Amino acid sequence: MSLNHLRQHWATLIIYGVLMALILASSVASDVFPTSRNFNNLIRQAVALGIVSIGQTLVLLTAGIDLSVGSVISLTTCLTTGLIHGRGDLVLPVIALVIVAALLIGFCNGLLIVKTQVSPLIVTLAMMSVVQGAVFLYTKGPVGELPPSFSFLAWGKLGFLPFPVFTLATVAGFGVILQKRMTFGRYLYAIGGNEEIARRSGINVDRIKIATYMLCSFTAALSGIFLSSRMGQGDPLAGERYMIDSIIPALIGGTSLTGGKGGIVGTIAGISILTIVNNILNLLNIETYWQWVVTGLIVIVAVACCGRAKT
Repeated sequence: MSLNHLRQHWATLIIYGVLMALILASSVASDVFPTSRNFNNLIRQAVALGIVSIGQTLVLLTAGIDLSVGSVISLTTCLTTGLIHGRGDLVLPVIALVIVAALLIGFCNGLLIVKTQVSPLIVTLAMMSVVQGAVFLYTKGPVGELPPSFSFLAWGKLGFLPFPVFTLATVAGFGVILQKRMTFGRYLYAIGGNEEIARRSGINVDRIKIATYMLCSFTAALSGIFLSSRMGQGDPLAGERYMIDSIIPALIGGTSLTGGKGGIVGTIAGISILTIVNNILNLLNIETYWQWVVTGLIVIVAVACCGRAKT
């Protein structure tokens, strides 16, 4: 590995060093932490957050943000369980339907942002309100049920590994390839770095932005489908926490809120750090309120370091 390569990726290397140190410290702090049972628990906790955070990272690279992902997750869980309602023959049609619905929401987000030039924060916050309201019109409490086979998505195993490992790895792998090996990924950095220059360079900025918000909503739908399998029922508030939580791993991993910096590799480390911190604090019986404090401090440090690196 060349010195130049190390300089380019020092922030990512540091965040993975922090992750390794956290794993060692957690193993010392709790005998339960390094067990296979806890590993399975960690994976299942990380998957829903991980998938939607990968989509959020792509949006952040363009200097955008998507606050509607939480409501998309809630919509997806409720529609999946409510429409399937225990019937195995409806699984594939319903999953296709909820994914199309999510893509449509992402398309509307992107279209409104590029056509009105209104801040993504405002547009996606408004879309969150619209979608969440629609969810509550559909149901105000837990709804539906799933066939037993559907639980494999969250609780199944392939060999000795929980199946969710492969789900998260597939989404992360595709995201990294999209970001690093495809022209689309280079366009994301160009738009986030300077949108006007990107436009003058011949990049169809509007089309890329719309596609990025559609991808973000798609990952939110995948998270919702996974949560449906994990919970067995739809919950109209299932995605509430992900509106903000989906941004935190990207920030911890070095992705900038101003765009053009960071990426999915760092976000994966951020997901792992956030999941492990919450897990070890639970194992040590630390109050939830302290978990919020610790998470907030981690984000502040990550954003401060990211800001210093950029200057």
